[in-house]
Amino acid sequence: MQELITVKIFNYPAEMYIAKSFLESEGIRCFVQDEFINQVVPFYTNAVNGIKLQVRTEQAEQAVRLLVKGGFAAPEDYELTKEEQQTIKIVGWLKNLFRKQR
Repeated sequence: MQELITVKIFNYPAEMYIAKSFLESEGIRCFVQDEFINQVVPFYTNAVNGIKLQVRTEQAEQAVRLLVKGGFAAPEDYELTKEEQQTIKIVGWLKNLFRKQR
């Protein structure tokens, strides 16, 4: 099974379907997670962190570029915060620490 990655999270199904159609017209196969919970119980959208538009990992970079180019996302949407960057550094440090102890 191929890995999927979320490239954009939406609150409204209509927005997601437009972006999905755009990506598919560019040859990127898309998958959607949590769309039905939103249709059945719309106020649960925030509880499940929105409707997730996903693509195969190897197409993620191209999908992000297309979403930005098509106006569905801004480049800032994909930048890591300082806290996220710090967390990545700490996790890397911990991995190296435990590798040395083996």
